[in-house]
Parts: sequence; C-alpha cells; structure tokens
Amino acid sequence: MGKITKQEMLVENILAKIGGPQNIKDVYHCATRMRITLFDESIVKLSEVKTIENTRGALFANGELQIIIGAEVSSITQLLKTKLKNEEPNFEIKSVFEGKKPPMHKRFLKAVSAIFGPLIPFLIGVGLIMALQQLLIRSKAVSAISDDGVMGVDYNLFDYILNVIAGTGFKMMGAIAMWSTVRYLGGKTPTAIALALIMVSPIIPEAGLHFFSIGNWNITLKPFYSTILVFIVMGVIVAYSQKMLEKYLHPVANFLLNPFLTLLVGGLMAFFVAGPLMGVLENAMLVSFSWFMNLPVGIGAMIVGATWQPLVVLGVHNILFFAAVTELSQAEPVPSIFLAAAFAAAWAQMGATIAVGLKSKKMIDKSAAFSAALPGIISGPTESCIYGVNLPKGKPFFTGVIAGAIGGWLIGIFGVDLDNLAGLGGIVGFLAYSDDLVPAILIDMASLGLGIAITYVFWVEEKSELSLAKKTIKLMNKELCLKGEVDFKAQQLIKLIKKVNTKKLNKDIIEKIDLLKLDLDKPTQQQIESYLNSVKEGQKDSKLKKEIILSLKSVTSDRQKQINEVYEDLTKSILELKELKKITSKCSKTIIQKANYEYKLKRIQEIKEDKLAKSFNKAQTLLASNVVAKRQHGQELLKLQNSFEYKEDKVKMLNEKNNLIEKELNVNNEELAKVTEKYFNKYNDKLSTLEKVTNEDLTNYRDGLFNDIHNLQIKEKLLDPRITTV
Repeated sequence: MGKITKQEMLVENILAKIGGPQNIKDVYHCATRMRITLFDESIVKLSEVKTIENTRGALFANGELQIIIGAEVSSITQLLKTKLKNEEPNFEIKSVFEGKKPPMHKRFLKAVSAIFGPLIPFLIGVGLIMALQQLLIRSKAVSAISDDGVMGVDYNLFDYILNVIAGTGFKMMGAIAMWSTVRYLGGKTPTAIALALIMVSPIIPEAGLHFFSIGNWNITLKPFYSTILVFIVMGVIVAYSQKMLEKYLHPVANFLLNPFLTLLVGGLMAFFVAGPLMGVLENAMLVSFSWFMNLPVGIGAMIVGATWQPLVVLGVHNILFFAAVTELSQAEPVPSIFLAAAFAAAWAQMGATIAVGLKSKKMIDKSAAFSAALPGIISGPTESCIYGVNLPKGKPFFTGVIAGAIGGWLIGIFGVDLDNLAGLGGIVGFLAYSDDLVPAILIDMASLGLGIAITYVFWVEEKSELSLAKKTIKLMNKELCLKGEVDFKAQQLIKLIKKVNTKKLNKDIIEKIDLLKLDLDKPTQQQIESYLNSVKEGQKDSKLKKEIILSLKSVTSDRQKQINEVYEDLTKSILELKELKKITSKCSKTIIQKANYEYKLKRIQEIKEDKLAKSFNKAQTLLASNVVAKRQHGQELLKLQNSFEYKEDKVKMLNEKNNLIEKELNVNNEELAKVTEKYFNKYNDKLSTLEKVTNEDLTNYRDGLFNDIHNLQIKEKLLDPRITTV
C-alpha cells in the first residue's frame, strides 16, 4: 500500500469517526496535531477516534477535536481540506467568531493555537537555515558577513545570499503572523500581507526615526522587524475593519475603498499608534521574562522544566514559545535559557515514554512507545509521547514532568542557553547552541536518563488486585467513617459540620446534616439546628461549633463495636488476594505471549500487503508503457499476485504456537474465573454483614470490589465491568 493511499485511508477513517464532512466547521494544524472545529461534538465518540490507525491519540480541548498525527500532519490536513472542498463545495475556513460563541477563555485559547500554529513550520525552517549557516561558518565552509567587510575579499556572493536567506526569515516573522491572524478571523489576506510588508519596509532606516521622548526613553519609528505583537493587533483591527466596510459600503465603493483605507489608515495607525504602544508593552514583557528566567539558583528554569509539558497538554505553550523566539530575533539577540529548559523537559518526557517501552511486556505496546518517542528524539515535539503513551497511562507523564523539572533546574544552575532556533528540540535542536553545545547535550541526555530511570522505578504496568481492592476499602472507610470508637454517624456529622461555610452554603451538606442528626439526643439536635440557623443568617458561631464537635466525639454505640470487628475482618481477609496474584500472573503471561504472536503475524501480513501493493502499482505502470517487453513484464507481475508468498514458514510456525497458547489460555481463564468468583463471594458476604449493621447501601463499593478482583478479566474483555463511581 503506497504512502498516499495510507494517508487517504486515514482521512476516510477520520471523517467516518467524526460525523462526515458536513460536521466540520474548520480545520487546521500545528506541529503534530490536526485541529478540527465541529458543528456537533456530541456525535463524536472520542474513544473511537483514539483507535484510528496511524494516529497517536485524540482529545477535546479549547472547543476543538485535536488528533495527534505526527510529522505527516501537514500533508494529511491538506488532503482533508481538499476532500472537504470536493465533497462540500461551500466549505471554507470559517472565522472563529461565527455561529454559537463558546466561553471567552476557550475562544482566546483557540485563537492562540490557530494563529501561532501555522507559524511553527515557518520558524522551524528559518531556524534550521540559521543553524546551518552558523555550522558552515564555524567549519570555515562560508564566511560571516560583517558591516565593514568587502564583497570578493572577506566574503563571496554565495556567503552574502545565504546571509540574506538566513537573516530575512525572522525579520518577516510579523508578516506571517498578520497573514495567519487575518486568515483566521475571516479577513482578506492579500491586503493584510501588503500592509505587513509596508510595516517591514526597508525604506525606513533600521536604526529608526525619532518620534518623541519620555524622559530619557526615545520612541522611534522603525521597521517592525523580528516582532509579533503589533502585527497580531493590527491583524485583528484589519480583519474587523474589512468586515465592517463590507457591511456598510456599496460593493463598488467597497471594492475601491476597502484596500485603500486598509493600507493608508492601517499604515498610519501601525507606525504612529499601535507600533509605539505595542513596543512599550513588548519591552515590558521581555524585561519581565528575562527577570523570571534569571531567578537565583535556577528556580525560573526549574519552573519552566516542570510546567512546559503540562502547558503542552493545555495547548497554551505557544504563547511562551513565541515570547522566547522574540528574544532570539531582536537586533541584538538575547540567548534563551527558557527554550533550553523547555528542550530539556521534552527530553525528560521522551525518556518516560522510552521507559514504558522498555518495561512493557507486549510487543505492540513496546512498538507504540518507541514509535511515539522517535519524532521527538529527532526534532522535539512530544505530543505523540504525551497523548499516545504517557498521559493515558497516567504516572509516566508525571514522572516525566519531575525529570523535566530537574533538567530545567540543571539548565538554570549552569546558565545553559541557546543562540538561535533549530527545530523544536531533539537532536536537531542541538544545532541551536553555539557556546553551550556540550553542556546542553550532557543536560538533555541527563534529562532523558532521569525520565527513563524515574519512570522505570515508579511505573507499574499492571496494578495488582490487592492494591486495587485496598484502595476501594480505604475509600469506603473514608466516606463512611467506619473505623474508630466514635459512632460512624457521629463521625460523618463532624466531617459535614466542618465543611459548612457561611460564604457559600451547600444545600446537599445541610440536607445530610438534617438527616444524620435524627439519631442524636434532643439537646445535641437543638445545638446543631441553632448552629445551622446562624450559618444561614451569615453568622458563624465558632464556640457553638466546637461544643457540637466535642459532644459528637463522645457518641459511642454497640453497633460501632460490631462495625469495627467486621471492617477489621474485611481488611485482613483482603490480604488473601496475594494468592490471586499467582494465578493472574500465569494468565497474564499467556495473554502477553498470545498478543505477541498475533502482533508478529499482523506485521508480516502488513509487509506482505505493502509488497503486493507496490508490485501492483509497478505492474500498472508497465502495462501503460508502449514497450511490449515492459507490458509483458507487467502482466507477469499481475499473475504473481495470487501466488505471492512471504515468510510462509514463519507464519505457519507462529499460527501453531498461537493455537497452543490459546488452549493454555482457555484453561488458565477457567481457573481464574473460579478463583475470582470464590474471593468475591467471600468479600460480598462481609459487605452484606456491614450493610445490615450500618443500614447503608454499599452497592457502589461492592461493584468497585468486583471490578478490582476481576481486573484482568475485565481488561481482556472476558467480563463487563460494573458501573461504579468508586
């Protein structure tokens, strides 16, 4: 199966899972994710979207369905857009503000992602060119361009053109930002690009023209090189102005005046109003940014290392990323500790993914983990690690964050910074370092190693039935207050009374207190009623509250003694589940063996299909030839399609082993079913006794215990889980 065919199949699968082309309102992509705005999110089952082959995960965030694809996201998104335009002739990229408006914060986050997302490939390309130029200069392959240098003496024409290519990209960064802003808001991008080019016009001297002064601070008019904020602000103004003019002007007048006013008024506003204002704001932001990153003993870098991957999950990391890029792209670039710490955090998260691959027993899980880590190792993006492996498994994500914090702290302690942008990290990211290359490599490798080590030690692939059951029993005790000399109802009342708040009354808590107090003596009931009345009036009688709690702590009962006995017996008998571990381990081993055999068979089949597809495509090309010999060869290739064999002996051997292990697995599953039923019935009897004594409904905890004891069977879909909120 050819590459394009696989991409087309992926697009078809995505459309099938999200309600078809008619349910798509907008689609774009960032470094690794396809971001889709849907008309109706309710018809999409996220669990099904996550199962789409050749994707790394999916999530809903900021009003979008985000599908993690990886390096091919650009071509696949373009393929989807092409298909949408073919099947839905009226499809176009809608403005974020059309239709039903989501909450303001969601609109803001979506706008940030949509505006900055298309800039990332541009910045990666520019950064790599700059890194390549620096590498060539250091290796003496080309010469650096200096103001006092002479063409033909100090440098040649190739050196000069390479410098133009490398230096122009960052200077034009704002123009790309304005295009992206206006495109997203539904404005006319050609006029916006023209205005952006005016704003970076080389006619104005780069040193600037004096405008006015504030004390010793000179405000100058100069080209808006290497800045973003003013272009985004002007992009918003331009997009809305264009829409307003379209609405109120006659079509002929709009055709003439819209571009005229956009360029004239927009240009004047950019240079005389927005530019100076945004320049002040941007300088203040950069000063604050620099102060934070230079906090003592590497605290700032450690915070970046700890928060960078969670910010990636929230989708707001782009804001800080572009703030750091702005520092790098100044006339006098400021080396970035921030990006160095973020790169270290990414290596740590990749380390956590690698640890999952090393510790996983199933080949399919190992393959998924190593495949997820590979794009990040090469060029930095960690979305496939986070959404494909670490976050679904829980603990690996947090162990990666811990390792990232340590890596960031090391970056801060040793003052490691990068000088330009080269990719988003990974091996390619090392090209971004000039003076601190060796320390950067050492710290990033240490972060990777810490991610592997911490995750390998603390992450457990399969939780034991004993640990799960203990957790359920502890939760039951925490919620029902079963242990202790004080009557459990009195203990529940103490907890509820402590939660009562005069600022925000919780009706559910008040109702529970009213119900529980009925078991108490009249004086205590009256005290509680008096206290609740004072709370409802906005007054909190702390003295009365202490008296009530003291009175409740003296409440004892015969039933509490019986509850303690039953609960203690239950907690002790739960320890018997250690014996169950022996049987579940035996079953798990055969399950893993079977899964590995099936994975190998599937891979062989995929390779066979791929070879057949290539052979078929080659045959079709040969059949279309005018050369007789080539056509004959094409016919021979087609005949071989039906008789093509690929590793048939290995397939036969794997099938035989798979059949044997399946028989063994059936025997093990039967044994497991009998043992788990025995244990559950035993604990169920104890819970029934507890129900009689407490007069509480323990169905929720009973179902939780059922799921815990039958954990392996439920995971392997041999049993359906019981619905529970535990």
